[in-house]
Amino acid sequence: MADQKKGWLKAGSYSLLGYAAQLGFAFVSFILLVRMLPEYEFGVWVLFLTLTSFAEMGRGGLLQNAIIKFCVEEEAEYANILSSGFWVNTLGSVVLGLVLVALSYPLSVLWSAPELTQLMWWYLPWALLNGSARYLDLPHMVHHDFKGIFWSKGLYGGFFLLGIIGLWWWNGGITLLELAILQIFAAVPALLIYAVYGTRYLRWGKYSADWAKRILHFGKYVLGTNISSMLFNKMDLMMVGFFLHPAAVAIYNVATRVTNYLEVPMSGISQVIYPKIALANSNGSKVEVGALYEKSVGLIVALVLPLVLLVLGLSEWVVVLVAGKAYASAAPLLNILVIAVMIKPWSRLFGITLDAIGKPQLNFALLGLGLVLNIILNALFISWWGLQGAAIATLVAMILLVVTGQILIERILPISQGNIFRHILLVYTKPRQLLDFK
Repeated sequence: MADQKKGWLKAGSYSLLGYAAQLGFAFVSFILLVRMLPEYEFGVWVLFLTLTSFAEMGRGGLLQNAIIKFCVEEEAEYANILSSGFWVNTLGSVVLGLVLVALSYPLSVLWSAPELTQLMWWYLPWALLNGSARYLDLPHMVHHDFKGIFWSKGLYGGFFLLGIIGLWWWNGGITLLELAILQIFAAVPALLIYAVYGTRYLRWGKYSADWAKRILHFGKYVLGTNISSMLFNKMDLMMVGFFLHPAAVAIYNVATRVTNYLEVPMSGISQVIYPKIALANSNGSKVEVGALYEKSVGLIVALVLPLVLLVLGLSEWVVVLVAGKAYASAAPLLNILVIAVMIKPWSRLFGITLDAIGKPQLNFALLGLGLVLNIILNALFISWWGLQGAAIATLVAMILLVVTGQILIERILPISQGNIFRHILLVYTKPRQLLDFK
């Protein structure tokens, strides 16, 4: 597609801005809520968000990579692919929402958080609205136009934040139920923005059972991978809730929130690079795919490294600034988790590269093994060292996953770790060479 030739830097900038807007508003909302809500209620809200993020990650995994890959490779079927995927997306949102409702009661008993059951019913309408908005992100990604995604995510975060401030000003506080309902209202403008921006990308065709099957067949592996990845990333938090209590979840979440913000460059660049790798693979160029992998990992690590070093030197100050002195005990956890952020780019690019070259099964299998290891390590380390044990388990599991992944991908593609480190240096010495992805 001609749109694929748009500059890497421009597309990447809007992608990063989209994630920055999303996490920026979430960051301010977090700062307010961690001070408005008691530790127990904030812990329950974190558990609710953790569960719903599984469903969102699952829906996205089922569709995102498949839709982008097929639209890039088979442009003549673009409209039929988009329409078929939309119906799969809607059905997926409903099914995943009902699954969470069914699981909410036993999980509320397991985590001693009875409020979860009532909150989860409000997830269903939000899933339909937000799920539709996030599906409409996909044709924009195909055309490397991330401006609409930026505005959609920004509107959602902005309206949610204004709602929190408004309810606090009007009522002097906010309840968990009000937060869940507020999410629904915030999702409306995030969806409506696509009625005025990027409508040229929304070329609707006929529903095709054949395309739905192809999307599901490809997406089932990515779905499994995304769920495994989410479990891998959230297992420490959930097992803290199981072994300890919701208040401990609130403390641990402060550290993980900070690391989430450090991952903005990784998320933004990954979103941009996937269509490029899929296009390079469709042209049969393993050399180009390998080069894109090396450059992407090098760029992300170079962007994340200064942030990691800054947080390592000022972890207690960062925690107090973000959450207040009551959560200062999260600083040692942050020091451990931030090291995992520094090595995560290898794992993230490994996954999207395997998906783009048509090997999602291998990505799923490796993450599945990593998840099992993570569960075992968390069970052992939390029982030995409490909250700090959860952070150590996450770091050890991430190291083993990255090392194994690099051994595997170097057997598939012409990739050199030396080239990756050379690209890291290029970001600081000659950034224009690395940022010029053609």
